[in-house]
Amino acid sequence: MTVINAGTIILLQVLVSRIVRNFKPLPTMIGGLIVGGLGFVCLAFAVNAWIFVLGIAVFSIGEMTAHPKYYSYVGLVAPADRKAVYMGYAFLYGVIGSLVGSNLGAAMYESMLKPLVGQTGVRDTLRNFWLIFAALDVVAILGLLLYNRFFSADTPQANRAARRIMIGVYCLLVAAGMWFFYSAGVAAATVNYRTMVQAVIMLLIGAGGVFISLRHSAD
Repeated sequence: MTVINAGTIILLQVLVSRIVRNFKPLPTMIGGLIVGGLGFVCLAFAVNAWIFVLGIAVFSIGEMTAHPKYYSYVGLVAPADRKAVYMGYAFLYGVIGSLVGSNLGAAMYESMLKPLVGQTGVRDTLRNFWLIFAALDVVAILGLLLYNRFFSADTPQANRAARRIMIGVYCLLVAAGMWFFYSAGVAAATVNYRTMVQAVIMLLIGAGGVFISLRHSAD
């Protein structure tokens, strides 16, 4: 099961890229997110292994549809004199996503799924687990549309509003880092050093982001 995502991308990425290469970035990203959300819905309502496989494959198609156009979109909205800066920051989502997502997913698994091992009549909980990811997909679509509507233009007003929002995001990242550090070290029966290192990275990125954002606000 764990190789279906990578295998689907290896087999279909070139084909999907050729299909969407002439499409506009924003509609293509939204379409990819919708397809990915349908994959989570398949996982939520899977009644056998083949539907589960289908769900992973559908999600993978959505992923390979949306992801390449992301960098095209960043290049379009970036000011001409700051394209390199924008493209550099474009990779930050992957760092934050992998740090927060892997630990949050593990926490969800520990609290929602692990207690169900060996039990029957757990379909509702399994469905809700995957529907949470489908709901996050909807949030991502709405966030992308809101960003394109209010923040894609390089104006002083948009930049000030975006900076305030990012300060809030960095503060949430600091809070998440503190929580993961506490749960993996102080409150854990066995210290999880990997999670603690990831939590420290979250704290550094969050604190650094707040510092830089506040410094630019002062300027």
